[in-house]
Amino acid sequence: MEDCCEEAHDAQEIIRQGTYDLPRITRVLENERVFLLIDEATVRRYKADLTDEIEPQINELLSRAEKGLQILLKRESTLRTRVETTHSRPSSRAAVNTNKTGMSKLEIRKLQMLVRQRERVEEELASLQAEIDELELAAMKTKKK
Repeated sequence: MEDCCEEAHDAQEIIRQGTYDLPRITRVLENERVFLLIDEATVRRYKADLTDEIEPQINELLSRAEKGLQILLKRESTLRTRVETTHSRPSSRAAVNTNKTGMSKLEIRKLQMLVRQRERVEEELASLQAEIDELELAAMKTKKK
């Protein structure tokens, strides 16, 4: 009887050692199909379909970007001419401060307003130049692709 109990106990330990990992193993074995193998022709067909679907939109975006770039270049050139004309006039703050004695208050205000306007135009020119540089960089990147 004692031998039978020992044999039963040994068998129970062997079974326990073989099945203690059962929950992990069942979770591992409960897999789902994640990858589906397809042939190269199917990949090419789907790629061509995707290209046909997206390419017109990309071309439209590129043409819009080029038009925007042209508009910004025109704005830049007009702003540059404005800046050049304002720089050619002797209307700086130093001139405003030194010539106050010979000018009327109205002329001084007009001159100060023009100086502020020139500064705003210069700031706008700098921001437009930065925007143009960004667009040119983006255009170069898209052309490389």
